[in-house]
Amino acid sequence: MAERDLAGMGFDLGALGRRLRLLALGTLTGVVAGMGSFMFLKNQYLPWVVTETWALALVGVAGAYTHFLADDLAESITLSLVAMAVGLAVHVVAWVAPLWLLGYPPFARDLLLPKMLGEALASGLPPYVVTFYGSYFGALLLGGYLEA
Repeated sequence: MAERDLAGMGFDLGALGRRLRLLALGTLTGVVAGMGSFMFLKNQYLPWVVTETWALALVGVAGAYTHFLADDLAESITLSLVAMAVGLAVHVVAWVAPLWLLGYPPFARDLLLPKMLGEALASGLPPYVVTFYGSYFGALLLGGYLEA
């Protein structure tokens, strides 16, 4: 009797806990996707064994996980939007980080920042969006087929 009662009980996180869970999962998958996208385009930073395909596979895995880690479809959509935004931010920040890490003078930063932001968005957005949402919708389709 006691086992049945304890097994039926779950943790009730409440609305705030569910939102924090979505934010945490979206941030984690977004960081993985954003760094995978950055490493795909800046392949000189890859280790000697890893190819660009592996870096792009990280973006796809992160897109699929955003659906598989969610409890329902509404949470899956929210999680994918959070992960997409965080991943794009991570990609752009990693792209322009050398301006501050390498100690450029402020005038040079002001001159180079718009160019680097444009390069980061123009070259990084198409493969990132196509790979992330391609694997997300593939996971959504597979999950919907297997669930019914």
